[in-house]
Amino acid sequence: MNKEQFLKELKKNLNRLPRKEKKEELKEYENLPNYDLDPITEANKIYNKKGISYVVPKKISLLNAATILTNKLQSKDKNSIKSILLFFLYLLFLLIIIKIPFIYVRDMISNLFSNYFQNDNIYSIWYLIFELLYALVTILIFIRLIKNKALSLEKDEQK
Repeated sequence: MNKEQFLKELKKNLNRLPRKEKKEELKEYENLPNYDLDPITEANKIYNKKGISYVVPKKISLLNAATILTNKLQSKDKNSIKSILLFFLYLLFLLIIIKIPFIYVRDMISNLFSNYFQNDNIYSIWYLIFELLYALVTILIFIRLIKNKALSLEKDEQK
């Protein structure tokens, strides 16, 4: 990581500090000989030094999260396997729960279309857009939950 990237990431992770304190902390990191540091770890060190009880969450990619989950499934630890399987059941249940408000709104709007518009093409386009919105919302929620589960499994493993 080069100097600009590191300082940009560190500045972003220090968003809980007042502007003046943030500038002072960033000045300490401007003349380092090596920028192979983790900005999240450094931000957490600064928060600890300042006595702020905030932890910058570690970021993880979806691919890394999926790797962590599959490695846990391949392990011989029955508790972690059971935990992951229950997590996937939870995701399936969440898929059903998320769909309920979309069905309700879809039915309300379809009644409006049938009462006020006689054009099926408009309804078809609206229906497609609405289903794509549901798919997008579901995918984003699933990605967030999978990443959080992988991070929690990683934390548990480190303990």
